[in-house]
Amino acid sequence: MSLLLAGSILQARPLLAADRSVFAQRLTGEQARDACKSGNVMCARKALRVVKKRYPKLRHSNTYLKKNAGGQREYVVKMMSNDGRMVEVRVDAQSGRILGSRGY
Repeated sequence: MSLLLAGSILQARPLLAADRSVFAQRLTGEQARDACKSGNVMCARKALRVVKKRYPKLRHSNTYLKKNAGGQREYVVKMMSNDGRMVEVRVDAQSGRILGSRGY
């Protein structure tokens, strides 16, 4: 039984490493402020306004700036409905265009 447990732990390690690489793509608050001040990206407040215009009944939960798989910067804006459902909206950080959304 301990061999089975050890095997499952070894299999879980690559998944944890992959999860860390996703979080490594997030920019820190300081990096996001610097990017906004330099004019490379819009400020988070403007990205939130774009999302609120599309989804006016949802409440803001969280916003962060990250680099996507193509190296472009995008905001991830998390919103919550009145019934507790989370909606994640991705916004291009330069153009303000909504790239996609998913609810869960």
